Amino acid sequence: MFVQPAPTEPSAFWSDVAATEHFVLQQSGSMGGALLRSVLATIQNVLETKPPPYRIVYRHSAAAPSYILLAVGEDRAEIDADWKWLGEKVTPVVAELDEAAERANFVVTKIRFLASEEGGQDVAADRQMRAAATTFRQTFNVGKAERLVTYYSCALHGGFMLHQGWLYLSENYFCFYSYMFGSEKRVMLQLRDISSLARARSMGGTRDDAIEVAAKDGSRYTFANLFHRDETFDMLSQLTSNTMDRVLLNSEYAQQQTVHRSPSAAATAADARLAAAAAAGLQGVPLAEQIATQRRNEEFRGDFGLPRSEALLSVIETATFAAHVPTTAYRGRLYLSTSFVCYMSRDARGCRITLPLAAVRRIERANAVDGYGQRCYELILTVWHEKAIAFKVPLGAGGECDRWCDALRGQLRVMVDEQHYARANRAALARYTIKAFCRTCASEALLRAADPAGGRGGEDMHVDCLGRAFGFPGDAKAQKEEYKRKLWLRYMGENGRNLTLVRRAEFDRLIRVGLPNCLRGETWELSSGAMHLRFQNRGVYEKYVNDYLDQAGPCADEIEKDLNRSLPEYPGYQAPEGIDALRRVLNAYALRDPELGYCQAMNIVASTMLIFMTEEQVFWTLTVMCDRLVPGYYSPSMYGATLDQSIFQTLVEETMPVLATRVAQNGIQLSIACLPWFLTLYINSMPLVYALRVLDCFFLEGPRVMFQIGLAILKINGGALLEATDDGTFLHVLKEYYATLGDPAYPESRSARARQVTRFHELLYVAYSDFPGITHARIAELRRSHQLRIVHSVEEFSKRTFLRSVIDASGFTREQLSLLYDRYYSVLFYSRGSGNGGGGGGGGAGSPGHAAASSRITVDVYGFARFMYEISSWMRVQIKEARQRSQTHRGADAAEARRKDAALGRQRAGADDRAKADDTAREVAASLENPGWFISSLFRYASGIVPPRRRIVILDADSDAGSVAPPSASSEHGPSDGAGSAAGSAST
Repeated sequence: MFVQPAPTEPSAFWSDVAATEHFVLQQSGSMGGALLRSVLATIQNVLETKPPPYRIVYRHSAAAPSYILLAVGEDRAEIDADWKWLGEKVTPVVAELDEAAERANFVVTKIRFLASEEGGQDVAADRQMRAAATTFRQTFNVGKAERLVTYYSCALHGGFMLHQGWLYLSENYFCFYSYMFGSEKRVMLQLRDISSLARARSMGGTRDDAIEVAAKDGSRYTFANLFHRDETFDMLSQLTSNTMDRVLLNSEYAQQQTVHRSPSAAATAADARLAAAAAAGLQGVPLAEQIATQRRNEEFRGDFGLPRSEALLSVIETATFAAHVPTTAYRGRLYLSTSFVCYMSRDARGCRITLPLAAVRRIERANAVDGYGQRCYELILTVWHEKAIAFKVPLGAGGECDRWCDALRGQLRVMVDEQHYARANRAALARYTIKAFCRTCASEALLRAADPAGGRGGEDMHVDCLGRAFGFPGDAKAQKEEYKRKLWLRYMGENGRNLTLVRRAEFDRLIRVGLPNCLRGETWELSSGAMHLRFQNRGVYEKYVNDYLDQAGPCADEIEKDLNRSLPEYPGYQAPEGIDALRRVLNAYALRDPELGYCQAMNIVASTMLIFMTEEQVFWTLTVMCDRLVPGYYSPSMYGATLDQSIFQTLVEETMPVLATRVAQNGIQLSIACLPWFLTLYINSMPLVYALRVLDCFFLEGPRVMFQIGLAILKINGGALLEATDDGTFLHVLKEYYATLGDPAYPESRSARARQVTRFHELLYVAYSDFPGITHARIAELRRSHQLRIVHSVEEFSKRTFLRSVIDASGFTREQLSLLYDRYYSVLFYSRGSGNGGGGGGGGAGSPGHAAASSRITVDVYGFARFMYEISSWMRVQIKEARQRSQTHRGADAAEARRKDAALGRQRAGADDRAKADDTAREVAASLENPGWFISSLFRYASGIVPPRRRIVILDADSDAGSVAPPSASSEHGPSDGAGSAAGSAST
């Protein structure tokens, strides 16, 4: 690869391979005794100065003592391509130039331009990264396809010694290498084999600079002297998280063998130009930066509940928002993403704003004065509801403000292009208007009905939920519906509504007090972020429903069984209207996400939401739940619920150790009581009116509420639960408690207000006051730490389930089937790509699934060739022999070319001879990359053997990585390595 030209000096450590008058192709070597080589290797390891094995330099003349570095290469084929290009394109021009300075200036200018076009290394950091990638591939013998993400200097604890070296993080591997005065230490782990990650202390617990890593095989490693420990840990966490997602996909493939019908293309049609533009924006971006951007985008989307297609574009670090009623100033950050303007105060509970760009009518920038009398910029956004939202930015942040405004202009142009695209493709333009969308929001009709000049009032409201036809649960008077409605009317009058709502601290307080039934569905949708998803995907739900009506999906029968079990006590599900609505929602979601499909308990949650929301609102709220709030809860393996149960067990042990110990001593399974809480979001456990209050808090604050409520239930009933000796008694105590949630908590109090406090109010108070440490960050950290172990257990369970389901083993033993399973799904795992990076963080929410349904457990010809290579020792023997022949040809041909050069003295002719002599070696090397060569070798081998009595032989664990090989491999193909011999001797 050509690099930015840089001066370099001749060195005895480089030997000439080929040379012309002005260009020299060199190969790195070593000289001196063993001690000198050991010292040099130690210096290279500590300072990370190991050069690439090949380089091309320019020299002014044969007698000139200085060189100019032009290109470097990791192997001979790569450097030969650059050498040939120089001979064809540059050497003829250089030969015609007379002045040495002119020749050097031409070469430097040409190579500099070429390196820039190829994304060459134009800064020192890029050259260091390339050198590190070269060292990584050479040290650990990985292919070019394995991309190095980043590397760090650190030390590995080894008993009483510290091995100083380098930690390499690639897309699929975690590697460490150290060489200190003849002592070599090497660690190479697949990311998928890591079972535990944790921050640690070194130097007797005095320094926060260490990371502990554990693998599935029980090995543990501690890496210290990490000067950027948190950065390293975050990068490693992101890489392992991406890897575990791929492992889970493979596990789901193993558990589900039915082929799902893909939804029609019309249901997911989108502007393909947007995805192409996003992919083009990643060209040339370092992989580490892509992964850091991915993590930053995920955190940003999680903070504001935005769709997965959103990417953060620009941030103003200091911006002041002044709420007019009441007059309060908030200081925070102003964000711009692909389709939204977002704001969050420094105190996360202070103020939060999420505005779709489509809802912004006018944007102004003016000079102003802040509250301290200092001059500043003022950004005024006038939204669709004719409300002005103003942000003040200090003059010191003028550069940030300019970049933010430039990015905003660019996104507005993209919106115009999208509208033109919609018109050109005859899309339903009514769906792209704010007015049509707001007509589906209950807040619009509620405010219009409360306004004396509002016209027809509530008759325009298009919120056809079951509650309007069959009534809402509970007593409206006892729940103070009218009073709550008035509070929300006042708040929305001051702070906007639906798409343009400003969420202040009062917003959270009103939700915890309890939502009025008429606004509950819209508030759930707004708090969870499903409203923004529905806004961006209008019309998609109807297309999924039409697909289902045209042809029933694969989960239709399973869904049909559970329809009459969904809230049977509610009148709406005793009528066809409710059952039909639930059927459409569940089948549409099964088509949207064919990998997840349908799982029991989804019907409970969806049927509850249908009481307060339309079918389309329920569909997108269910999407947000399964994708972001409770991921993996309703998958075939239910790994998400298993993960959160493990976290809940940990929290119980931390906060109530006495209860945790007693439960363990009595053999009570805590998950028996607690798993239904998480799967049904407490709907099947509590009376519905109280479960709705839990859902209010859940959609507002996310999954941490489920942990807080669960811990509060155990704490309030701790005395009775300590007396329980079996699962039945434990469940009976909890069931009795649920039945008393509406009873007064203090019936004998003299205070009338105290007597109005119910046991449910007490539950909420204990949950928030006694467990404030259960935060979003805490839950995210626990999920990361427990995820690795849970995913490995799910993977092992999937393997056992799959092997038990095999009816005809075709002569394979259980051990052989297990090995074939491991090899096949390993190939499947790596053939699906890493999926790292990407600012957008994946496709849009309307995407049909993670992979094509028709290719869930299939591999292409390259994957099949790799699979055969993994299980066949005879194929590895052939590849080993082919590589040896390639090296032999290359060495012999190079020696012959050098002899010709010395005898004839014609350097250019010698170069032609060498290029010709390398053709054989290149053909052999190319055949190794051609899957057709693997397949043809397979059929040649299979057609030339007699079927043995025993179909297959499993090798010993210590022979060639435990491969599976045909029994007559060595007899058919002559000499082989130990693997082939073992296979042949065992096949008698």
